[in-house]
Amino acid sequence: MHIHKFADCCFFSEAAIGGTLPETEKYRKLLKNLHPKQILNSILCIPLYRVCFSYTTIRGNVRKGEKYYFSISGDHDCVEMEVEIKLKDWIDDENYRRPYRAISNVEILEIERVAYANLAL
Repeated sequence: MHIHKFADCCFFSEAAIGGTLPETEKYRKLLKNLHPKQILNSILCIPLYRVCFSYTTIRGNVRKGEKYYFSISGDHDCVEMEVEIKLKDWIDDENYRRPYRAISNVEILEIERVAYANLAL
């Protein structure tokens, strides 16, 4: 993928005191003014994990589910915590949007790295 197309696909946030500042246009413009040879890493590698979990339906039935997660950190030790947070956020959102299909007692059974997504710039 050309660096200009990559810049168009990304949303950028700049690190700031107390959080981040939306700076998408600024960094898109910066990347579009760069020559591709100015980028040191020409391949982005993003690990993909399969998350197996169990849950209880609103009717009391126990089920198993599966989700996939692209890791935002390269540290395999942090993945478990990242997945736990994202899965909890997903459950809270689904239970809020569809209370008639609410799930509970969610337990992560397994987190397995299954592949790497490689994006060549």
